[in-house]
Amino acid sequence: MGEPFSAVCYRCIEPQFADQIISGLGSQLHGARWTPKNSFSTVYLCETVEAALEEYLARARRMKLADHKALPMVMAWVKVKTIKLLDTTDSEIAAVVDPFLAMDKIHWRAIQDRRESASQAIGRAIKEICFSGLIAPSQALPGSRNIVIFPQKLTPHEGLSAPILKAIYMK
Repeated sequence: MGEPFSAVCYRCIEPQFADQIISGLGSQLHGARWTPKNSFSTVYLCETVEAALEEYLARARRMKLADHKALPMVMAWVKVKTIKLLDTTDSEIAAVVDPFLAMDKIHWRAIQDRRESASQAIGRAIKEICFSGLIAPSQALPGSRNIVIFPQKLTPHEGLSAPILKAIYMK
């Protein structure tokens, strides 16, 4: 169980955080679908440019931002090389994971201040059993996949690389 993964993936991010594109700090501090708030760093990526843009806009819309208010943004490529990702889009793995995900009837963000969401508990468990990350279906662009990496679990033979970007602060 667990498969190698090597590809160029994509991420959209606010300009002021461009220099942190592969740090995973935002998810560590604020939580994310597979990451409990105030826990561990996680880098969220997409396999396609289209999925990266849709994920970025979906987040902004959840925050009640009009699309034009979510711009400008920075889109960058990230090279990913891992030895052991858990593919939750695989039918056998999805048969185990999906019933747990269905337990939460509301969005993870709405419950994470009270308790860990089901997806966050699954993400934490996947990290703890020594996977470098996971592959999950995109909620923003059906048919697309998100690549979720736990940087502290990467071995010397694995890695993330991205262009060196500078934070840009907009007035």
